[in-house]
Amino acid sequence: MSRVNLKRLSTNDLLLLFEKLCVEQYDSLDRQEYAAFNRRYDRIQAIEDELKSRPGDQRRILMTLFGHPNMQVRLTAARATLAVDYLAARREIQEIADSKWGPQCGDAGMTLINLDNGIYRPS
Repeated sequence: MSRVNLKRLSTNDLLLLFEKLCVEQYDSLDRQEYAAFNRRYDRIQAIEDELKSRPGDQRRILMTLFGHPNMQVRLTAARATLAVDYLAARREIQEIADSKWGPQCGDAGMTLINLDNGIYRPS
């Protein structure tokens, strides 16, 4: 897949690309293809950075993915929005941790522990 100039995409297009990459991450995890998972991580982070750089910090749009049927989409969106709406994002992460849907529930649980211990500070 060729690289897309994120600055040229609309906020909604970035949302759709974020969702697509998270679903691909989920599939990579399911197939135990960790290199493919990691490649998508960098692209997802670039989308978050682009949304953050836009006027008003447009990461809030990712909250529309809360409750998504794909747990990787939900978890990634929740972590990406901790800095813009901590309470809502934390509730979403807690729901994922409580779901026992692995491996995302474990990842969500560790995120909560790291938040509580001050190891992870959203920005």
